[in-house]
Amino acid sequence: MLRPIHVGLVDDHPAVIGGIEATLARTSDVTVVARADTIAAAAEMLACTDIDVVLMDIRLPDGNGLELLARTMHTTRPAVIVLSSFEATQYVAAAMRFGARGFLLKTAPLEDLVDAIRTVAGGGAAFAPRDLLAARYVALTPHERELVSLVIDARSNDEIAGSFQTQRKTVETQLSRLYERVGVTSRVELAIRAEREGWLDVMPAGGVGERQGSRRS
Repeated sequence: MLRPIHVGLVDDHPAVIGGIEATLARTSDVTVVARADTIAAAAEMLACTDIDVVLMDIRLPDGNGLELLARTMHTTRPAVIVLSSFEATQYVAAAMRFGARGFLLKTAPLEDLVDAIRTVAGGGAAFAPRDLLAARYVALTPHERELVSLVIDARSNDEIAGSFQTQRKTVETQLSRLYERVGVTSRVELAIRAEREGWLDVMPAGGVGERQGSRRS
């Protein structure tokens, strides 16, 4: 008899872990063999050769799951399915870029999660909802990330100019160009979209960084 698929859970929400474990306990071919609720513990899990699939939350008490994927993307690790509470295109794009084999919302039926585990364990991919994959991906430069961060913090154009050691008119021009590129018309709309879609939670190309926030995934 073939051994069941070994699964590791990375999440700090007891209700989420309990629901997943209860569902997997009803299957004969999938079993939970490890649990982690911090990035440090998750890093050890990703180095374990006896785990086939890791279900990875994005935000944990000591860091960001996407950053952990970025650091380990060139290593041998279990197949990873990223779990999130938010339909953020940025999260999906980052998960794919850093080698995750799947992305599911935490609101997805648990039966779908079981199917996804079986799919990625067999070498396939399981990304849902699929319409997110076709959505526009907003890639920010490091300068734009800082600019958006200051807008989210409700800094005035004069304050932003001071931070960048530039002129107010330059900041206004940069904001206008960014509005046009991402399809918004105001600072408020820019801040709302950036927060809702997790623009600053996704690391820029060529580096790993993190912006802490109060919203949970």
